[in-house]
Amino acid sequence: MSAIEATNNRNKFSTLTSTSSTLPPTLDADDDAHANSRSESHLPPTTSKFELEDEDKSHTDNHMNALQALGSKKKGVLLLCFCLSMFIDAAGVSATFLMTAPIAKDLNIKTGDQAWILGTYSLAFAATLLFSGRLADLYPPHKVYIIGLIGLAIFNLIISFMTNQYAFFILRAISGILAVLTIPSSINMIVQMYPEPSEQAKKLALFGMSGALANTIALVLAGVFLLANWRWYFRFVTIIILPISILSWFIMPNTQPVNKSSLNLGQKEKLKRMDLLGVLILISCLVLFILGFTQASIDGWNSAIFMAPFIISLFLLGVFLVWEKYMPLPAKEGYSLLPYNIWSYPNIFPLILQASSVFMWMSCAQLRIATYFQEALGNSPILTAVKLLPMGITALIVGTISQGLPWLITKPRFVQPVSSALAFAGAMLFAFSNGGQGKDYWKFMFPGQVIGTTGALICYIGMNTSIIQAFPLEFAGIGGSFANIVFQVGSVVGISIQAAIVASGSKSLEDWTGSKNSYFFSGGYILFTGLVFLIWYRQSKMPKLEGPVIAP
Repeated sequence: MSAIEATNNRNKFSTLTSTSSTLPPTLDADDDAHANSRSESHLPPTTSKFELEDEDKSHTDNHMNALQALGSKKKGVLLLCFCLSMFIDAAGVSATFLMTAPIAKDLNIKTGDQAWILGTYSLAFAATLLFSGRLADLYPPHKVYIIGLIGLAIFNLIISFMTNQYAFFILRAISGILAVLTIPSSINMIVQMYPEPSEQAKKLALFGMSGALANTIALVLAGVFLLANWRWYFRFVTIIILPISILSWFIMPNTQPVNKSSLNLGQKEKLKRMDLLGVLILISCLVLFILGFTQASIDGWNSAIFMAPFIISLFLLGVFLVWEKYMPLPAKEGYSLLPYNIWSYPNIFPLILQASSVFMWMSCAQLRIATYFQEALGNSPILTAVKLLPMGITALIVGTISQGLPWLITKPRFVQPVSSALAFAGAMLFAFSNGGQGKDYWKFMFPGQVIGTTGALICYIGMNTSIIQAFPLEFAGIGGSFANIVFQVGSVVGISIQAAIVASGSKSLEDWTGSKNSYFFSGGYILFTGLVFLIWYRQSKMPKLEGPVIAP
């Protein structure tokens, strides 16, 4: 089956016969919450304080999945929960930009090991993305989501009391694994809840926007909590997550995997389809790759701690691709971790290349500016966060506007190159800002944040949505995970290269030369990917999504 045919299969199932045994029966709006709630909860249909009445539906289509059949209010509440969990997951990285120094001081972490305050979380997060996507596709996604959310709340609370640096590193890694469980499961349920392609694209854009907002707003939150103690940030995360977990638990219906073929599979067969050997190879590859680039910024590009993990990771990547293509079990029946024909999907290569530049630009912009403001200009964490707030406000405005202008997402051929050019312009303003001192902040740094964030956010929302929708529905969780792996790898590589450029070009702490050169790199790369996208991407190759998208 070709990639286009595989993707178009999603569109042929706009209706199903009434004899389908895998879909829920007709539900009246007044009792759909009770009928869809978990049987073990035994909640009365009229007395639950979490019950939300649906005023615009008296009956639901008996061919709808349980999530699609929910009323608009419940869908809205669940979408809010998904977006909040995405915000918290992304904030686990960006908030650490400001908290690294106080955490290192409090836990007596040496300068050479401070990279792991952020690295343990981001490494575990990126390395397990595809595995969690597979879980969400083979098992009921609401269970995967709730387990990840509650676990994240518990471990963030434990982290807030840690006094040992090694215990902190281990718990941060575990929290990264739990956080990643919520992303593909959320995407999976959004795709099921909003099967209409145009509406689905808007909701996925909102979901992606919440992650982009976290990249800047989390800095402000971290700055506020640092007025007291960094530990209160992690306690705050627990305070936010617990009510989201409870609300989600009572509102969510019993969901089914989008991969309908897994409904009648036993546990042994599901384990086979998890492709555990492929998961192990890929996790090892990503861990070594991220380890190498993280240490390169500390020990240098010629060091063994960079060269050995990097070379081994490239070898393991080749092993993984060969295993996925020639694995002994039939890949066409869903045994491989990635869709067996992923590399034949239309436009997959320009989509991946463009996506790799997005978080690279965002991370390079935020991390270097935040560090320079504090170390060179002597700004407090809260003042640094406030000076970076234009990024968050711009992201909120642009994300909101994108909901009314869906062509920004659905017509990427020319939108993406223009957005890349805006991000390039923002990077050039950063480069010539001389660190944003005095009037240079308003002359260069402020407009750079507004213009650059506008372009980068449109790139991010467009690529996140396009990659997810390029995957067949039965691989919805994998599609979301794959997109996030590309984003995370781009971020890690970008930060490492930036650190090397800054170190080689700056003669003193206040010298902006190295930072200037690093923005030439990040801006030039996103402009390059935008131009390649313009030349390589063809909208005509993409499947035309019309009508409800339902998994076969």
